[in-house]
Amino acid sequence: MVNNNLNSALSTFNFDTTDRLQNLAIKPLAVIISASGQDNVTPGSTFHLSMMVTNKGNQSAVIEVYIQEESKGLRQWCKSGQKLLALGSDRSEEVIFEFDIPIDTLPGLYNYIVVVDAPDDYPEYTPIQYQQYLQIVPATADIINSSDPTFISYPTTSPDSPSIIQPGGALAVQILVQNRGDRVDKFRLICTDLPKNWVNITYPQVFQGTGLIIETDCLNLNPGENGQISLLINPPISTLAGKYIPTMRLHSENNPELKLLDLLYLEVAPTYQLQTELRSIISRVKSKTGIYQLRLTNTGNTPRKINVKVQELEENHICNYTLEQSQALILPQQTVAVDLQIKPKNRWQRPFIGGPRIVNFNIDLFDHQELPLAPNNFPGMLLWEARPWWQILPLILLMLLCLGTSAYFIWWFLFRIPPSPKIWQFYPEDSAYAAINADTVSLGFEISDINRLKSLKIVGISADGKPLTRPQEYDFSQGVPATLQSFCTQQKNLLNCRNVRTGARKPGTYIFEMSTQPKPGRGAATDNIKTNPVAIAPIPQPEIIAFGSTQPTYQEFSLLNPNQKEAKNNPKSLNKDFQIRLNWAIRNASQLRMVQLIGRTPDGLAVTPVKNFDFSQGIPSQLKKFCAAGEPLVCFNMTTNLKKPGDYIFELKAISQDSENQKLEPSKTELIKIIPKPPQIISFKINGKPAPTKLMVPITPGKPVPKIVLSWEIDASEGTKVELQPAPGTVRLKDSISFPLEPKPASIPISLQVTTTTGQQIVRSLILETYDPKAKDPAIVAAEKMAEAISKSQKEAAESAQADQKEAAAKAANTEKNTPANAANINAAPGSVPEDEEDNTKSKNPPTLLPIPLPPQ
Repeated sequence: MVNNNLNSALSTFNFDTTDRLQNLAIKPLAVIISASGQDNVTPGSTFHLSMMVTNKGNQSAVIEVYIQEESKGLRQWCKSGQKLLALGSDRSEEVIFEFDIPIDTLPGLYNYIVVVDAPDDYPEYTPIQYQQYLQIVPATADIINSSDPTFISYPTTSPDSPSIIQPGGALAVQILVQNRGDRVDKFRLICTDLPKNWVNITYPQVFQGTGLIIETDCLNLNPGENGQISLLINPPISTLAGKYIPTMRLHSENNPELKLLDLLYLEVAPTYQLQTELRSIISRVKSKTGIYQLRLTNTGNTPRKINVKVQELEENHICNYTLEQSQALILPQQTVAVDLQIKPKNRWQRPFIGGPRIVNFNIDLFDHQELPLAPNNFPGMLLWEARPWWQILPLILLMLLCLGTSAYFIWWFLFRIPPSPKIWQFYPEDSAYAAINADTVSLGFEISDINRLKSLKIVGISADGKPLTRPQEYDFSQGVPATLQSFCTQQKNLLNCRNVRTGARKPGTYIFEMSTQPKPGRGAATDNIKTNPVAIAPIPQPEIIAFGSTQPTYQEFSLLNPNQKEAKNNPKSLNKDFQIRLNWAIRNASQLRMVQLIGRTPDGLAVTPVKNFDFSQGIPSQLKKFCAAGEPLVCFNMTTNLKKPGDYIFELKAISQDSENQKLEPSKTELIKIIPKPPQIISFKINGKPAPTKLMVPITPGKPVPKIVLSWEIDASEGTKVELQPAPGTVRLKDSISFPLEPKPASIPISLQVTTTTGQQIVRSLILETYDPKAKDPAIVAAEKMAEAISKSQKEAAESAQADQKEAAAKAANTEKNTPANAANINAAPGSVPEDEEDNTKSKNPPTLLPIPLPPQ
C-alpha cells in the first residue's frame, strides 16, 4: 500500500473544495469537523474525531452520521461508528467518534469517509461525504535492549529534508545492520507501503570455499558484526509527484517478535509537461455550426488546471463562440478534449457571391497555477461560404409577393366578409391550485375582432359536463366592461385579458368553457372553446405515518421475584408506574382538530374509554410532555394506564378540521402483550402466626370454642382468582376472616387456591383438627375395646368345645352297650366318663388365652 502524503495533490484541488463549501452554504445541513483531514496517530493511542452538525432547514430532521471505511480493518478501531441524531430547525448537536489504535498496527496511511445522511427529510441534499486520512506513525521513543540488533539507513531523511527522486529515476539506500546479540542471526528487510515493482532489496553475496558466489535472501551476521543491505527504490515514470513515507522493517530470525522500524521520507519531483493540439472538425460552414476540438494531454506527474478563453479577431463580431467548458482539469497521463462551437450570427452578413468569408479567432490558454505552458495560443479560422447561384430567387419571390399583396387588398376592400370574434387563447393562469391557500382559479384569454363582440360567457363544468360554477357573462355592446378593464389590455382589435377571477374555490377538477356571442351582421358566427382540466387540491388531511407501542411485550413486575436482585436490594428502582406506552407520528398536523385513542382486545372489545385530544388550540396540555411540535408531529411514551395482563390492540384516529370530507380509517398497533407476574403467596397465617400443615385445637365441653382467624396476602396480577375452601369460596388477594369451629372433635381440611388469568395455579393447604383434652387417650380406649372383644371370643370358643365333648361322650355310651367288652362299663353311672377318656379329652382341648395387643402409641 502506498503511504503518500497527498498535500501537494490536494492543493491542486482547492478550487473544488471552494465550490463545495459554497454549495454547502445554501444546503440545510452544515457540518464542522474538528480534524484537519490528515491526522498523525501513534499505535496504542486514541484519536477523537469531533463533528458539529447543524440543521439549517425549516423542518425537523432525522440525521444519520457514520464511518465508511476504505482501508480494511479501520472500521474495527471505532467502537461506535454510527450515530443517529434528531434535530429541530436551527438546532445543533456534537458527534464524537473515538478510534482506539491497536498497539500492533503497522505504520501507514489509512483512509476513511465520514457520511452525513438524511434520506427521509433532505434526500436531494444528502448524503454528504468527507474524505479523511489517518497517518499511523511509529512511536518516537522505543525501548531497545542492549542486546537487540539495530540498523540505520543512509542517506538520512526527515520530514523537512526528504530524498528527492526525479521521475523515472532511482534512489539507492544503504541499510547498516549491527548484531549486538551473542548468537549468529539472519536479518531480512521489508519495505511496506510501497508497491513491489518499486523496491529492489539486495543482500551481500556469500563466497564458498570453492570460489562460488551464492545469492542469498538474508543478511547473515555473527555476534558483534556489522552488515549492509542495499535498497533500491525506482518509482515508475508515471508516479504522481508528492511526498511518500514508506516504512522499513528489519526482521530478526532469532527474535521474530522484535519490531525494528524506520521511516523513509521520499519526494517525487514534479514534472510539468502538457501537450496541446487544436483540431478542426467542421471549419467550412454554410448555415450550420463550425466545430473545433482542443485536446490537452498531461504527460507530467501533477494535475493541471487550464483556463480556456476564445478571442474573436473580427471587428464586427459576426459569430457566437460556445466553449464546452472554460476550465479543464487534466490529471496525470490523461487527455481532456474541449469542444468549441462557432456559429454566425446574422444571415444577411453572409456573402452573396464570390469566395467564402474568413472569420479569424484565437484560443488562449492560461494555467491556473501559473505553471509553464507552451504553446499557450492557437490561431484558427472559420470559412463562411458564399450563397448559392440561385440567390436571385428571393427577388422573384419579392415580385410575386407584391402581386399577391395587391390582390389581397382588392379582396379586402371589395369581397371580404367581416370576421366574427375569434378566441385565440383560453387557459388557466396556473395548472394547479390549493384550497389550503384559499386559491381561486384565474383565467387568461385572447380574443380578436372584439368590435363585433356582443357578449362573453364563462362557466366552469366537470368532466361529464355538469356545471360547477355560476356562469359569468360580460356585455361588450358598449366596449370592454368595467369589471374587465383592470385585467385586460387592448391592442387595435385584439383583446388580451389576464388573471380574471372565477367562482371556483372548492377543491375539485374544473374545465372552463368560454363562448362568444357576435353582434348581428353578415357572417356572424359564435365561437366556443374549453381549457384543459385544472385542479384545486384539497386541504391535506392529517395522516398517521407511524403508530406503535414502545415495546411489543411487557412483563408485569413483582416485588417478591428473587431474580430481580436490583429491585430486591433497592425497591425504589422498581418501575411502579408500569403500563403500556405508545409512540406515534402524524403528518400535516397543522390541519389536525382531534386525535382519538382507544384500546381493544383482539376480539374488538374496548378495554379503555375513548380518549379525545383536542388540537384545535395546539398541543393539549395532557400531551405536552409527550409530544414535540413540528412537522411531522411526534409523540413518545404516551401513557395509557393499562396494566392488566392480556393481549391488546390500540386504535388511533386523526380527525381533521374538515372532518366532513375525511374518511376516518383508524391506524392500529401490532398485538401488544402484558405477561402477568407469577402468583406468590406472601403469607398464610392462623391467629397471626404462619399456618402449619396440621393444627390441633383443643375443645373443652362447656367452655367457649376457641376463635380461629385466617389471614393471607397474595402477590398476583389483576384478575387473579383466589378461593378459600371449604368456605367462604372466592376472596380478595389480601384479607382475613374468622373461621367458626364446631364444639365437637372433627378434622377440617382448609385450602387456599390461587388461579391466574393464564391458568397458572398454586395451592396452600392445612388440616385443622379439634379434640377433647379431658377424654381418655384414644389409643387406650381402643386397646380396652380390643381386649374385651378377645375375652368374649375366648369364652364363646370354650363353650363350643364343651358342647362338642358332651356329644362325643353320648355317642361312646351307645356303642358300649352293644359290645361285651364294654359290659363292665355299662354298669357305670350314667353320664360318667371313663377316666382314661377324660384324660384324653383334656389333653386334646387344653384351655388357651390369646395375646392382648398393645394399644397404638
